[in-house]
Amino acid sequence: MALRKIEKFAVESGSILCFGMDPKEGMDVVGHYSSIADTLLEEHLISAIKPNYAYFAALGFDGLHALKQIIDRYREKTFVILDAKRGDIGKSSEAYAREAYGFWGADAVTVAPYMGEDSIAPFIKEGKIAYVLGRTSNPGARDFEELKCGKRRVYEEVCAKAAKMGAGLVVGATSRDALGKIVKLVGKDVPLLIPGIGAQGGDFEVLKVLKGNPFIHRVNSSSSIAFAYGKKGGSPEQAARKEAERLNAEIGRRIF
Repeated sequence: MALRKIEKFAVESGSILCFGMDPKEGMDVVGHYSSIADTLLEEHLISAIKPNYAYFAALGFDGLHALKQIIDRYREKTFVILDAKRGDIGKSSEAYAREAYGFWGADAVTVAPYMGEDSIAPFIKEGKIAYVLGRTSNPGARDFEELKCGKRRVYEEVCAKAAKMGAGLVVGATSRDALGKIVKLVGKDVPLLIPGIGAQGGDFEVLKVLKGNPFIHRVNSSSSIAFAYGKKGGSPEQAARKEAERLNAEIGRRIF
């Protein structure tokens, strides 16, 4: 059911671009992100949103209220990924899963894997996607994720285990080798959330491995869309549209 929903929005829009939301202090969060998201959805330039829980929570109750408003506004219009990076002992993960899917109403949530299977399992629900952190896009990913574990890297073991459990995977575009290795390892039917494109400088060429079944995946871009007007001028909506058009063109050349 979740794969059908995520694929449906991508097919209808012709895009696998996800709009990440990382609000800053002092901004009109709902107004800023809603005006841009409305524009991008009307123009069929995105097929998911990804609000980052930490940025909203850092704004206190106003931020959390804004998060609820945004999810409620878009949950019927597009695929909603709550970027919360949850993961704890079993009972705590069960509570976090109820929060993500029940209270917030997200279609998917990002999950940290390093406490093992019982910390991941509660997030794997019918009609939902748990995106387990595989090979992330940050520089510090090398500290643990790249360590050798027998014949494979730690991130490869994590991805193999998570995929076997029925989870999706977060795989950053900033590593030239990881995405290809992971697709070869888990196959093309495991949904991937791919950050690192845009402001983080991820290489579009790595997306070529998504050919064959692209619509179940999402390529995320956050600040390069939301704050494009700071570099390119114009209104936030106009600048975001131009940046999303550019990103879609670059993605499309590699996978369609």
